[in-house]
Amino acid sequence: MLATLYLKSVRDRWLGALIGSASLAAVALLSMWAYSGIGDEVVQFFDQMPEFYTTALGLSSDGGVASLMLSMMLNFLGPFVIAGIAVSIGAAAIAGEERTGTVNILATVPRSRRRVLWSKTAALLSIMVGVAVLSWAAYAFSVVVFGEDLSSVNIAAASVHVLAVALLFGALALLLSAATGQQALASGAATGLLILSFLISGIVPLIDGWQDWAKISPWYYINDGEPLANGVQWGPVLVILAIAVAMIGASFALLDARDLKSGEGRLPLLERLVADPRVSKATALLRGRSSARGILGISLSDGRAVLTVAGGGLFMMLLFLGVLFNAINDFVGEFVDVFPDSIMAMVGYADYTTPEGWYTGEALSIVAPVAIAVVTITMGASLAVEERTRRASVLFANPVSRSSVAWRKFAAMLVMSAAVGVLAFGGMALGNLLGGLGMDWGNIAGASLLLTLLGTTLGAVAFAAGAATGSPAVAQGAAIGYAIVGWAVASYAGFATALETWAKLSAFHYYATPTPLEHGLSWANVGVLATATLVLGAVGVMLHRSRDLKG
Repeated sequence: MLATLYLKSVRDRWLGALIGSASLAAVALLSMWAYSGIGDEVVQFFDQMPEFYTTALGLSSDGGVASLMLSMMLNFLGPFVIAGIAVSIGAAAIAGEERTGTVNILATVPRSRRRVLWSKTAALLSIMVGVAVLSWAAYAFSVVVFGEDLSSVNIAAASVHVLAVALLFGALALLLSAATGQQALASGAATGLLILSFLISGIVPLIDGWQDWAKISPWYYINDGEPLANGVQWGPVLVILAIAVAMIGASFALLDARDLKSGEGRLPLLERLVADPRVSKATALLRGRSSARGILGISLSDGRAVLTVAGGGLFMMLLFLGVLFNAINDFVGEFVDVFPDSIMAMVGYADYTTPEGWYTGEALSIVAPVAIAVVTITMGASLAVEERTRRASVLFANPVSRSSVAWRKFAAMLVMSAAVGVLAFGGMALGNLLGGLGMDWGNIAGASLLLTLLGTTLGAVAFAAGAATGSPAVAQGAAIGYAIVGWAVASYAGFATALETWAKLSAFHYYATPTPLEHGLSWANVGVLATATLVLGAVGVMLHRSRDLKG
């Protein structure tokens, strides 16, 4: 037993935060590796980009390659990841305990509601400060290791701005969690406002006479005063932190004013779909008895927060790319020409002068696989999480076999992967429609299907490893390791012939070869990925059934 609820809350959330920080570090290193090999040519290209693009993403090349990479990380990608971590922690603080029923256990502890919320809030603050420090160190290391100068950039100041805004959205999620007891509402509303804030700060300044209205957006203050160049702008930072403190204070009052629930509340959309009698025949094998159906529903509910952040973010990016293409297609080919084969291999040698190549290079080669992997690996490891959190004994108190529980956990991963695939299809379809790009609708559907199956394969690796060991860390580590190595081998097999044979062991080879948006769907690749998913799932169930459990 951990000594305090604070330490338990940190323990429950530190791994996800560490994975998020490590992802930012990997992207920063990769970006510096790509940009440093090109030097002034890439800076000149970004200087020619449309104003609305550089404004929306907060890009700046004033300090050279290092400034360009850091502005992309600190003004665009980093805030989404870090604020997403804050939202997920804040939304689960109280509502998560109510949804899982563990609030009953907390109620038996000789602590007031306020002390419980203080512990949860302190854990949120501690983890977020840790994430900010780790990301700062990773960005600085990325610059130094490639021989660039840190003297012209103030990474710590920009990190303070990002942290303040992330805490604001985390406090909002905490407020909604304490006030409503609905984790989906808290995470969904906070994430939606985060995305809206990004759009307002990027688009409104481009409208004549509307520039000042952008200041209502918290995202605006991430780059207000250009902290990367000029240091911390304490005025707006302190205002943002004061608002966050006020939200946290309101959380205590609202929590005291309502009755807590245990495993109650409005059913999530996915669980209602599973229960719908109109689709009962199709889901009968998954639903089984009422206790089994509850296992599937709870598993789907557990993944809502990560689905909202990863899937929702992917949807918005794909939509944005469709609108953006027409503004840059006249000169984007010049940008691609300066990159060596080692860089172009990472994006499947995409032809950026076509909308299909643009989507493939900018989203489907790296970003979309990362988004769906976050969801499916998390879901795939959930069976092992039951053992790690000692909930397995409660789970198997239901009149249902081990195999049934394992299959329903696996089925929840499949459903979540399909949900990301649908969001990807929706984002590309809307981007295609709004941008008038003329991409083939069947190819869009095919690319989305292969993305879904890539996700199920990676999730199945996590499921099998977790089922075999009962360790979430092993499950996530095995899947992430396979994903990274598999992506690298499949990407570089294009110009390193020695890797061609090994590439066939990678799920990424069947996902991206040939590129579905340009060449259509390969049903052979669909068969390979679907077979790999089912085989790994069956192996995982068998291993889970044959060993002693820890929970």
